[in-house]
Amino acid sequence: MKCYGILLIYLLILPGITKGQEKDTLIRGVKASFAYSTTIFPESWQGAPISAKGESIANAEINRSKKVTIKALAKYPASLLSNDLKAIYWVRKMSFYDVGYGGTNSTDALYLTNDGINLGYTEKYLEQTFHHEFSSILYRNHPGQLDTTSWKTANSKDFNYNDPEDGVGAIRKNASSQDLDTFLCKRGMLTQYALSSMENDVNTFAQNIFCPSYGFWKMVDNYPRIRKKALLLISFYNKLNPLFTEQYFRKLETD
Repeated sequence: MKCYGILLIYLLILPGITKGQEKDTLIRGVKASFAYSTTIFPESWQGAPISAKGESIANAEINRSKKVTIKALAKYPASLLSNDLKAIYWVRKMSFYDVGYGGTNSTDALYLTNDGINLGYTEKYLEQTFHHEFSSILYRNHPGQLDTTSWKTANSKDFNYNDPEDGVGAIRKNASSQDLDTFLCKRGMLTQYALSSMENDVNTFAQNIFCPSYGFWKMVDNYPRIRKKALLLISFYNKLNPLFTEQYFRKLETD
């Protein structure tokens, strides 16, 4: 008991250590962090106009966030993680350009929001956001591996991505739904948010091949434009590691 009391006092007075930092851990070699400070964001994000802000995740949500992290990371080979992902920062809230974000990414880090299941942050939503954001890192870090010309030909001929802010405008205008939309599938898009930019279009497919929303693979099978994009993205991931095949991704639907 005496040792426990000394340890408790030490943790309370040790400068710079927060409750979130006590729970920081390595998962498959990737740092999972639960303590917020502005320094988690790249320095270029901290000033105007980006003006990055955040809030520490609730202690009650840390274990659930860890569970999601473990599940999501398990779907990638260790070599891919070691090359492209160093850290995951979980926060309660964050904003950039005075707009609230559910997730974002930097060169080798993910920033993910979890404000509790009652506000819609289900484990499904959280894991999809993980894959959504990680796909941006991979897309950016491995240029030329995704056939972007063929990707664009899968869109209907009258379509052009419509957000000059690459998704920020869509969020600002409340036009960022991630619900699967059969009407948009006819044009080659899965969701409203995918309309905003090619990267967001790619992200939306990535979150669904790794953690499919109900009906996703049925859409792949029933809509030729959607199938073309799904196969192009699977080919992209297969170039990064041969583990990633259509059979691998379809199996994730039932695991």
